[in-house]
Amino acid sequence: MDWMELSIVVNHEVEYDAIDILENNGSNGVVIEDSKDLIEQPTDKFGEIYQSNPDDYPTQGVRLKAYFNELAYNDLLRSKIKNEIINLVELKVNIFTFEEKEIAESDWANEWKNYFHPFRVSKQFTIVPSWESYEKTNEDELCIELDPGMAFGTGDHPTTSMCLKAIETYVKSSHSVIDVGTGSGILSIASHLLGVQRIKALDIDEMAVSVAKDNFKKNHCDQAIEAVPGNLLQGEHENFDIVIANILAHIIEEMIEDAYNTLNEEGYFITSGIIEEKSKDIESHMKRVGFHVISIEHNNGWVCIVGQKVSG
Repeated sequence: MDWMELSIVVNHEVEYDAIDILENNGSNGVVIEDSKDLIEQPTDKFGEIYQSNPDDYPTQGVRLKAYFNELAYNDLLRSKIKNEIINLVELKVNIFTFEEKEIAESDWANEWKNYFHPFRVSKQFTIVPSWESYEKTNEDELCIELDPGMAFGTGDHPTTSMCLKAIETYVKSSHSVIDVGTGSGILSIASHLLGVQRIKALDIDEMAVSVAKDNFKKNHCDQAIEAVPGNLLQGEHENFDIVIANILAHIIEEMIEDAYNTLNEEGYFITSGIIEEKSKDIESHMKRVGFHVISIEHNNGWVCIVGQKVSG
């Protein structure tokens, strides 16, 4: 099965609206190449070792690369996406471009290798592509070996990096964890590296489950993590200390009550994939259900919210 890479360039004012359009129309992950990254290099707080190549970035605005199953991507979907983006009020048409490229599934890994390199994502976690060698800088560093395949989650997206930092802060070795929408499995692997014994990884996409299982093997934790297809928390009867969900905001809204019911008392709901414009709605919904919101982190237009289940 082949894939269609849809590459668009838009101005920064509509970046998050465009991402929302791509993801709501079925994109299997979005790659962000921001022209600002060449001008405003991120602070090397955790020893990140990116080396930005100017050829990988647009001269202005932001390039968004979205990937669609070739069987689902047709003229109707193409027109729908293009029209929705063109109709964005703040879109600057002089910057907007819209390009397509077919990618054979066998070439997918090579596409990722063009821009995916080892980097320190938090105080403890470092993401290491499976095709690169890396030496730890200290004994406390925890390395996650990763091959994203056709699943979302390399750790460099703000939503994933914020989740990793939240896991580092709130997850203890004595906890049990369920990872909803596991994607590449990165958040489950992080939990395992912290010593968690009971981990369940769910994804509605069977291909993502397969990719996650491969990554669990690379990190020697395939026997420690249960990876199965699943639609959010529907039909889930086991209780956990931690529920993690790094998915789209409108999907998070559907599972907030189920997350609360799945958690043990004092348990944490770590959730991201939320754009700024929807964060207040998610926060309010969590509070209505009964969560005590204990952390709200912002990064480049994205939000990570942590809520704790506290009765009474």
